[in-house]
Amino acid sequence: MTSFAARLLCFLLAVYSFSFSVYCQTISGTVKNAKTGEAMPFANVFINNTTLGSTTNEKGNFLISGDLPRNVELVASFVGFVTATKTLNIKGSMTVHFELDPLESVLTEVQLKSRRDKKWERDLRRFKEVFLALPDDPFVSKLDIKNPWVLDFETVKDEKGPNYVHATTQEPLQLVNDALGYDVTYYLKDYRFYKNRSSYVGFVFFKPQVLIDSAEIATIDANKETTYVGSVRHLLKSILLNRVSHEDFEIFQMLPTNLIRPRTNVYNLELDQSIKHVNADSIQRIPLPNGNYRVIWPFDAEIHYRGKVWRNDYYSDIYYPISWISAPLGYFDIDRNGIPVVPSQVVLSGYMGRQRMGRFLPHDFVPSENFEKYLAEVDYTESKFNRWNNLREKPYFNTNKPYYYPGETVWLSGKMLYQNSIMSDTLSRVLYVDLMDKNLEVIQSDAFLIDEGKISGAFVVPNELESGDYFLRGYTEWMRNYPNKDIYLRPFPILKKQENISAVPINNPDLFEDLTINLSDSTYYGDSSKEMEIELSFVDETEEFIDVQFVASLTDADLVSTVANSSTIINEMEWLDEMQVRENFEIGNHQIEYGITVAGKFTREKKRDPFVNPITIVRDDLADYGIVNTDSSGYFRATGLYFTDTATISIAALDLKQKHYGSVTLNEKSKPLFKGSFPKLRYETYLRSRDAGSFDVIGDFVLLEEFVREDAKMETKEEQNYGYGPPDRELSGDKLSTISPEALAGYLGLKRGGKSIGNYNFGIKASNPLLIIDGAQYPFLDNEQFDRMISSFILPELESIKVYTFNATSFGMAGFGGVIMITTKKGNRLESSEKTAFNSSEFQQFKIRGFSPEIPFPDSYESDQALEIRPTLYWNANAETDKGIYSFKVKIPQNLKRMNLRVEGLTKDGLAFEKTFEIMVK
Repeated sequence: MTSFAARLLCFLLAVYSFSFSVYCQTISGTVKNAKTGEAMPFANVFINNTTLGSTTNEKGNFLISGDLPRNVELVASFVGFVTATKTLNIKGSMTVHFELDPLESVLTEVQLKSRRDKKWERDLRRFKEVFLALPDDPFVSKLDIKNPWVLDFETVKDEKGPNYVHATTQEPLQLVNDALGYDVTYYLKDYRFYKNRSSYVGFVFFKPQVLIDSAEIATIDANKETTYVGSVRHLLKSILLNRVSHEDFEIFQMLPTNLIRPRTNVYNLELDQSIKHVNADSIQRIPLPNGNYRVIWPFDAEIHYRGKVWRNDYYSDIYYPISWISAPLGYFDIDRNGIPVVPSQVVLSGYMGRQRMGRFLPHDFVPSENFEKYLAEVDYTESKFNRWNNLREKPYFNTNKPYYYPGETVWLSGKMLYQNSIMSDTLSRVLYVDLMDKNLEVIQSDAFLIDEGKISGAFVVPNELESGDYFLRGYTEWMRNYPNKDIYLRPFPILKKQENISAVPINNPDLFEDLTINLSDSTYYGDSSKEMEIELSFVDETEEFIDVQFVASLTDADLVSTVANSSTIINEMEWLDEMQVRENFEIGNHQIEYGITVAGKFTREKKRDPFVNPITIVRDDLADYGIVNTDSSGYFRATGLYFTDTATISIAALDLKQKHYGSVTLNEKSKPLFKGSFPKLRYETYLRSRDAGSFDVIGDFVLLEEFVREDAKMETKEEQNYGYGPPDRELSGDKLSTISPEALAGYLGLKRGGKSIGNYNFGIKASNPLLIIDGAQYPFLDNEQFDRMISSFILPELESIKVYTFNATSFGMAGFGGVIMITTKKGNRLESSEKTAFNSSEFQQFKIRGFSPEIPFPDSYESDQALEIRPTLYWNANAETDKGIYSFKVKIPQNLKRMNLRVEGLTKDGLAFEKTFEIMVK
């Protein structure tokens, strides 16, 4: 097309199209070989991040015309040549010439495909998560890289900074985005994956797909609109046009961290505490000479978009997208469409930080003027499913050995998996573990505390148990509302005492070099025993030390054989990514347990008795007590009791004269019906030799390091926190004497219009916090009583204030709303008063089973004590590294020859791992 014809075309377009600018811009020019000077036909020339582009003709000429952006980045490319770019400020028509340099070496497609190996495939999977879409994005199934073999990965050791994985390509990536209706060509300039972050930059050209089906076109149009709404481009354009609230955005300034008040996950508690509403009118927007705008952004901001239903992992009481935006320079420049001119000027996280190429719209995409019909994300309209799935939990645990003998002690350790990790503080705190036989009968059942998502405990295999295949079943009461497959099943073989299992070779799972676990050991000799020090180091693929939480089990390899196909946390983590069939998402009648639960029914004996009655529940001799109300049918339920073994629970409805009326019956605790296949391990047995009959049998023992020396300082009851363990927060000394009443209220977690200590049991009605003053408890205070007692203290007279939130479970029902423990300087010098004996004459009494008793692993011995052979030599259910290193010492028998150390857990980034080391003893 001649220059005159191009100008004529622009004139006609300007006359007949009012949507175009007054001036129709054109960019024309040539593309040549820099080495030979020859014209390059079929070269691609396009405006970066748009659908606007052209291909050179046989003479190397190109022409791009239309309503072009004011500032553009023009890109010219050809396979086998270095991509070239030019930044332009367009005013009318422009002429641009490119000279492309040949690449020094270009691999053939066959050579590129031959580079594939396991590490490359793992790097590619992670690249797709960083580049295409997050694993939970509904668009994932509609995205693909057509030529992944052009990617090459390498680990870079940077002397001036952290190591990282780097990716390069010798050809542009060809992407298919069937969700948004584009075929995309991406010219990757740089990709880096660090331990805690990642980044990529490049040039991109969008080619709209040719679609015929009207239903498919409508779906893609809806996907485009819903991708745009709530995006950073949508926000910045609404700021530019002063339509922030009209477009359903809210902007909050993030306030400085209050060290004495930890941030909660409740929006209503955080408003005006850690976030403050920003009036959009106060945001400065300055026009620039080049047609762009400068937005002054001097603070870190939290952005709420109320126009879309979306799950978030930050607040537990709202269901819409949350994002965070900061500007390192204190400002950023945007064009008239709200697009950042320099992307690095805007730092995004949260919902807006989720955007990958799968959610990237070309800059020339124009949203509809009225898109209310699209405001609910098309693939997230089933918010009912989100809420249902948001509350799912699943246990996983492993044991110190893969098989056992009658009478042995079983130590177990594990963690709860949550579809939404923020719910770990809100969901169940009681795990039931059933030992079941081949007839699907429960042989015995144990209950273990779930502490911040972690599980640990022990039980003893019944002595009379016959050999055979059994299994362990792990579940919570709340899980019974969900699919049966969420229940965890673990094979549990029981052998005759003269038998052992034939060992199989150790088969460690491939961690694809994402994580390397190294072991070193040193042996020290004593008179009658040997001591070994073992050190583990955990290194990620960038060769940086990484912190992990794991369980460690060290066993005698001649007594404990390795078994094939054992369950691992790597397998169980796949549950987080399983897609649920969209059926019925109603929550059943099983409730969350925050401790041992007592439920039953109150029956009226007289017609004048009320329908709703207060039920008093007392454990043992006032070790714990509380009051709960029945519903109109007489049903009552109390949860949050914390005790081991068996306790006497006294229950009654008491009148004003403390006389009982009516009667109480307790509900029997049912077990879930077993559905599914019997889990078994494949193994072969052989008869053991006579001298190989050692077992993990724990009798009465004393840890000899626990004696108190005569000159040791005796702790006071106050220093022992009256036996309740360490608090979650503590204020004492100079901080207590100088704190203001307002700051103290924030520290205690109190809020206006009601009391809340931040016990994280949100959505559940709880009483005021339990007050403990100089050892005396004041539970179940009403608001007036609570205010009066709190306001009666003079701060200089206080010794300390301790607050329990996560750890409040040890206080039972009285501590369900949290605990405030106050020690006064006067009370610190006084002996605590004796408790009043409990009179149970007006109560019905029941024996209730609590948590399974603790069975500590016996890892302490006298220095000159000869060690007997035993299967399990070391066990730590809650091992944790310090800067990537974990070490421990263990005493071993003199004639021990070899050991197996099994480690299993999660990195702080959520990568599951499992590995078994064979250690030869010198």
